[in-house]
Order: sequence, then C-alpha cells, then structure tokens
Amino acid sequence: MLSELANHNEDVRRLIERGYALKLDSSYLVIRDIPYLDHERKLRIGAFVEKIEFIDQVRIKPPPDHQIFFTGTPHGLDGNPIPNLGGGTTSLTLTDPTIVVERSFSNKPSTGFASRFEKIESYVTIIAGPAMALHGATPYTGRLDESEVTGSAFKIHDTLTSRAEIGDLAQKLKDEVVVIIGLGGTGAYLLDLMVKTPVTEIRGFDHDAFCVHNAFRSPGRLETKELGIGKAGLYAARYDNFRHGLVLEPRFIDASSEAQVAGRRSPSCVSTKARPAQGSLICCWRKRSRSSTWGWVSTETSAR
Repeated sequence: MLSELANHNEDVRRLIERGYALKLDSSYLVIRDIPYLDHERKLRIGAFVEKIEFIDQVRIKPPPDHQIFFTGTPHGLDGNPIPNLGGGTTSLTLTDPTIVVERSFSNKPSTGFASRFEKIESYVTIIAGPAMALHGATPYTGRLDESEVTGSAFKIHDTLTSRAEIGDLAQKLKDEVVVIIGLGGTGAYLLDLMVKTPVTEIRGFDHDAFCVHNAFRSPGRLETKELGIGKAGLYAARYDNFRHGLVLEPRFIDASSEAQVAGRRSPSCVSTKARPAQGSLICCWRKRSRSSTWGWVSTETSAR
C-alpha cells in the first residue's frame, strides 16, 4: 500500500526515498525509528504519528495543519524538555497497540510548511537532532512496513475516525453486532447511520418490496429501476461498496426467527471476536411481528 501511495503522492515518495521507516495504521501515517533523548540524555526510540486524509483510494490531501503526534517526551542535550514545541500530553488510539501516543506537538515556522515532507523533516530536526548529535543515531533506517494495519469494517479508508480522533470509541464498537428488524421508514434511516459506524456486522430483515411510498421515507437517491425490488436486496446492493459485514435478508421476523436473528458471524465479518447479537432495533409496524419478537431479543431497543 505504501508503494502505491508513493506512486501517487510526492510527499510519500520523498519520505521513502529519504529513508524514513514508514507504516500505515488505518488513516494515520506512522514514522518509526525516531531517536530522541530522555531526561537522563539516554537514547530512546519513538515514532511520529501523522493524520492523513484520503481524496480517493490512492491520493491523499496535503497536511491540514502543523500539528503532529509523538510516542515519547523528547529532551535536549541539557536534559531539559525541548522548548517551543507547543501541544501537550495526549492519547490517541491506533489499531497497532504497540504504538502508544503520549504527546502532540504544534511547532509552526513563520513561513509554514510547504509539504508533508518538509513538516516531517522539521520535526525530525528538532526532536531527533540532540540524539543524532550525542549518540550518532539515525532516523533513516529505511524500514518500510508494507503491511497495512486496518481490521476495518469499511471497504474505503476510514478517515473520519482519525480526523475526529475517536479511535478509542471505534475500538469499543468494532466487535459489536447490530440487528435491525424492519427496513422501512425508520429502519432505513437507522441502517444508513449504522453502516457508517465501525461495528463488525449489521443484520437486517425485511420481506417487503421497495415501493413508491418508500422513496419518500428512505435516505439516498432514488433509481426508478429499484421500485418493486425487495428492500433487503436493494439496500444490500446500495451499501455493498461501502463496508463489510452487511447481512440483509428478505425474511419476515416472528417468534420462530430467533436463530436467524442471533445467527452466526458472516464470512465478510472482519472481527474474529465478534460477539453474538446483544440487541435488536425493532422498526416494524406490524403488531404481530413486534410483539412476537419482543420476548426473545436479549436487549430490546424499540425505535417506534
């Protein structure tokens, strides 16, 4: 993946050619093997963590600001914390648990940064400079890690999680299974919201067809060729290019359907630790279906 990014992004290519040890972690670029000094002037090795925002699957935007994350607390040759770095202590949840962010820095030159390459070079000079001078250490190890750490439920890059810095919340949701019973006026909007969350699997059930009145009470663009198609198949096709773990069935749910709703993990489920469905969002208007399912869903959450 890094090689592909280098083919489409000059900054990434220049960082690789410079010899930086790059690694992708979801929508973060990790620059590893960065030497720095601790308070006793001993050599430590850390990593910069840089947000990246994808334009498409291979092109990324320029850095949105001058801030960066780091996995340690760097000191100067005098044993004091390096001054004028701004930022402060913080935490950031990445997919790789060995990368533990401790601080953010906000050091902006008067002229700003013309590119991501210049930004990384500037921070390396400030942070790694003392360790390079005292210990002869180098940040240019060339250890390129082509394995992309994702574990993502999405088929496109999840840049929202990194942009909003909500990786800790995403980690709490990633093994969850959500069930939506009924994909009509309420269930369709719930489905549209849920497909954009990092839950590992969404199971939906509705045996009805998508008719004209449904177009007025469902999200997204209407294609007239969709009229008359089963809701389950229609929504499965609509979201297929967005995420894994979407299982929608044209099934009427009643008291005999407990096994189908609880189900087994689907082949497209990205989590190996997915829990059994812990609750259901009951969005059907038929009283018979609502009342018959109410007794056996483990955590009932009615949307109506």
